Amino acid sequence: MSSFPVADTLRVLRFPNLVVVVLTQLLVYYRVLTPALAEAGVAGALTMWRLAELVIITLAITVSGYLINDIQDIRTDEVNRPGTNALRRLEPRKVYWYYVAAVLVGFMVSQLLAYRTGERALLWIYSLAVTMLAVYSVGVKRIPVLGNLLVALYCAGVPGVLLLAERRALWQVISTHPETGLSAVRITLLFMAFAFLATLLRELVKDLEDLRGDAAVGRRTIPVRWGTTVSHRLCWTLGLGVAAALVSPFLFGWSAFVTPLLMLWTVALVVYLGYVLFGLTRSESPRDYHRLSTLLKAFLFGGLGLFAFYSL
Repeated sequence: MSSFPVADTLRVLRFPNLVVVVLTQLLVYYRVLTPALAEAGVAGALTMWRLAELVIITLAITVSGYLINDIQDIRTDEVNRPGTNALRRLEPRKVYWYYVAAVLVGFMVSQLLAYRTGERALLWIYSLAVTMLAVYSVGVKRIPVLGNLLVALYCAGVPGVLLLAERRALWQVISTHPETGLSAVRITLLFMAFAFLATLLRELVKDLEDLRGDAAVGRRTIPVRWGTTVSHRLCWTLGLGVAAALVSPFLFGWSAFVTPLLMLWTVALVVYLGYVLFGLTRSESPRDYHRLSTLLKAFLFGGLGLFAFYSL
């Protein structure tokens, strides 16, 4: 059997992005939350298997979002990037079955996890996330700002859902070991802010890349409605917001961040971001914006390095 369909399937599923999702949740849990719980002697709600179930649920939601988005983007991709949408080379029925399978797998695992943790009252979160991504792809992405916000909120929610899952345990840690508990919550919230702002920035750059196709199909994105000049200014504003999120722990004197390696990594990320933003001022063509979008994807991945040097 030819491996070509396999390659297209992996491309549609955004396999590298799925790896980033897994790494994000594992790093936040094992590098930030677990040490805090262990220091306070508090047992968390997520055992190894329950964490695995949560990761599977997050992956299922993410895959469903990618699939429904690609289905809706076939026309615009033919204008912006002819021949690049792998759905054209896969059987349409197969893609729809992928979507249904992802939603069903996520639903079943969410039921299992809710039952095992006694959190059935939170089952609405799964339905909300799947619906939110579907609504975004079908119609909301046509609305300036709102579509970008929904994607950014979802990306911020990938680490944020861990705080929700361990909220009771973290309250116990904060009550007995305030500095330890608050430090764990702060680093998670900081990364959520980083992910939110950096994703907004990348989504805006992608909108600049897709300007011609979006205009052709009537999508009123920020670049379509307000032009490239305003979009560039918004990119700079978001970039400065990302930089502020990165350096804020040092400005507030959070001791967990004042380590040589973490400071060096933060400086490297800020310099890298500056390179991207200055590159934006010279960008005019879809190829230029595509390059910047790729650089920002690497930047988001580099943000995970914060956890490698973080010390409770």
